[in-house]
Amino acid sequence: MAANRDHPAKPAVPPAAAGGPGVDDLTWLAYRAADALGEAFNRVSRDAGLADLRDWLVLALISGDRAQRTQLEIATQLGIDKSTLVPLLDRLEKDGLIVRTVSERDRRVRIPQATPAGVTMARKVAIARDAAINDRLAAIPPSQRASFHAMLWSIVENAARQS
Repeated sequence: MAANRDHPAKPAVPPAAAGGPGVDDLTWLAYRAADALGEAFNRVSRDAGLADLRDWLVLALISGDRAQRTQLEIATQLGIDKSTLVPLLDRLEKDGLIVRTVSERDRRVRIPQATPAGVTMARKVAIARDAAINDRLAAIPPSQRASFHAMLWSIVENAARQS
């Protein structure tokens, strides 16, 4: 398979250059691990008919709890730039996965909500996502996965507190 121009092939092993990133470089390891998981999840999302994992993130967020979030609240919660979110929502709406209703608090504000097809898509992709993640985490013993997850969550929470 040819390398994608946006995502050139990456070496499978860390660079050997002195002072360069490698297995003892946490930044390099975290980047590569996130890239491996993101790549697998983008593939799962595309196979389901979505553009990428951001489509699923939006669907999962708005179909999960029936809370009414504005587009700005969705962008903030997911860390997606609002100028990126609008075309993403346009695409999901065109595909029949969401509808945007007028806010009861402010009629200038739209509230994206998942349609039944959107809820079904979010669930379908979540199942495939779990399988892809299990495949990528196969090297981590099941007894250690909960600790790994908790450590990652601690990093995210700490970063949010520092922002």
